[in-house]
Amino acid sequence: MGKMEKAPSPDIPFDYSLSRLEKEFLKTGDSQGWTQTNAPILLAVSGGSDSMAMLWLFSMFRGRNLIVAHLDHGIRGEEGKSDASFVASMAARFGVRHICQSIPVPALLQKGESLEDGARRIRYRFLEETAKAEGAWGIGVAHTSDDSAETFLHNLLRGSGVRGLSGIPEKRGLIFRPLLKYSREFLRELLRLYGIPWREDSTNEDTSYLRNKIRNVLIPLVEREINSSARKHILGTAGDLAFFRRQEEKIQGSLLRLASVSLPFCSYACSLPFLRRLDGDTTALFLRGAGRTLGLKTLSRERTEKLAELLRKDNPWCFQWQSSMYVFSSFPFVTWVDPVILNRVDPPGISVPMEGIQGTFEWNNWQFSWKREKSADASAGWMQAVFPCTGDIKIFSLSELEKHRDIWAPQWGRHIFPVLRSGSFEWVPFWGKRTAPGVARSGNEVVRIQAKIIPFTTEKGKDDGLQGFGYSDSER
Repeated sequence: MGKMEKAPSPDIPFDYSLSRLEKEFLKTGDSQGWTQTNAPILLAVSGGSDSMAMLWLFSMFRGRNLIVAHLDHGIRGEEGKSDASFVASMAARFGVRHICQSIPVPALLQKGESLEDGARRIRYRFLEETAKAEGAWGIGVAHTSDDSAETFLHNLLRGSGVRGLSGIPEKRGLIFRPLLKYSREFLRELLRLYGIPWREDSTNEDTSYLRNKIRNVLIPLVEREINSSARKHILGTAGDLAFFRRQEEKIQGSLLRLASVSLPFCSYACSLPFLRRLDGDTTALFLRGAGRTLGLKTLSRERTEKLAELLRKDNPWCFQWQSSMYVFSSFPFVTWVDPVILNRVDPPGISVPMEGIQGTFEWNNWQFSWKREKSADASAGWMQAVFPCTGDIKIFSLSELEKHRDIWAPQWGRHIFPVLRSGSFEWVPFWGKRTAPGVARSGNEVVRIQAKIIPFTTEKGKDDGLQGFGYSDSER
């Protein structure tokens, strides 16, 4: 716990005066939008100095409809439980409602995921779910200017592009960061002057974590041995690069729209020939944009170059972007796919009797409606077909169809796409041809079938692994 005074110092410096703090803090609120709403504001409070300063500032200058959210990651045992108790007591002291949850993060890590990344993923999921349940306008996160400088160096050293070098954004979806103009030391001095305690997280001193090493070793070394204003210059450079980030994002949006194709069950799909017409720098720009749009972890420069290189290969391949997203290439498409979909069990085939005049049936996230009609030609379109009336319709997965080489359905999805058969007539929804040349007139009675896709409900970030798709392990 930090040092605490029983009452505010009688000689508060002007920079820490209530009038100055209120003016600056509410100016930030005006630009971010949270001063114009009466909806609840969720504050992510760990108990550390930064988040305690955020709680104090909000309680002082926007003391209405605040909710404190705290997550015990199950990593630090009794210390973590003590933090949760401390946050609860401080929320009560400020008259703010408190929501606390304990989650065993180490037991929920995805394959290949670090403890640091897993804790961040689970923490943000908890915050977003809580905010939505409470109808919150947004989620206040206590990142400071120090965090922004550390992020710049962290991304620089791992080979990031412009996006990673432009600092931490003030807003992203529900997340907003009201403290980016303040340094960590400024906020600690603020807490000391006004007698507000905080907790110290012992893991912040563990330099086995790269971010802690940057914070506790690299930046102090640079400021001590090279330039005492290094942190200020880093933030200035990050601010300059924010302009180029905005320009890059505009170009990325245009590229993503031009390349996009509509394929079921994909998070995103695009044209491989389109990507091959791009030069190397533009390809990397496109890939960074795809990751940003899908909310994925930013690839290092090395892995971005590897993925761009794979796009030139003719054979099918699979690239693991992160544990919750895979990229597949199978001409003429490149697809981003969640492993929740990949690991669906190949369902057994069924036979559906066409009894009565009309009806519906479902198979593996597909819904079909059918109706008997008179005097029509048998035909096959994208999502509708006219079948000869033979009494029943057999349905099974495309992976079981021997003669499917002329169908462009990607290999990863052949257990999801159905084949419908009536006598010798076959139809693959979505991939079926718009007409079926050579099919004779069906006679006086046919069955018209319309297909509809039932979207998968997937949990963002869930990892079920990748099993049995016949790809090499080189990019898993």
